[in-house]
Amino acid sequence: MRHYRDRIGVQEARPQTAFRFVQAVRDLVPQLMENPGRGHSARFEARDLSDILRVSVPGFTVFALFYRWDGQTLTVITLEHTAQDLPARLAAVLST
Repeated sequence: MRHYRDRIGVQEARPQTAFRFVQAVRDLVPQLMENPGRGHSARFEARDLSDILRVSVPGFTVFALFYRWDGQTLTVITLEHTAQDLPARLAAVLST
């Protein structure tokens, strides 16, 4: 989240938008904890990514939070801009 906050706030010179972005992400995580079924399948073909869910950040639909829900535990994997090679990015995140 910090990377995107800094990119929006500093590089794009939109500090108010960066603040709203951070707040939207911070609000989203507790909402997911209350209702993990809110997201939908990320529809990755790779077997090791097939159970990953995604939910768009409200007000910032080009960003998505990727997570896993096993019925008891919600695991936030990453927050990503959706205009990139997401399967490769998530595979890289999960391998570290």
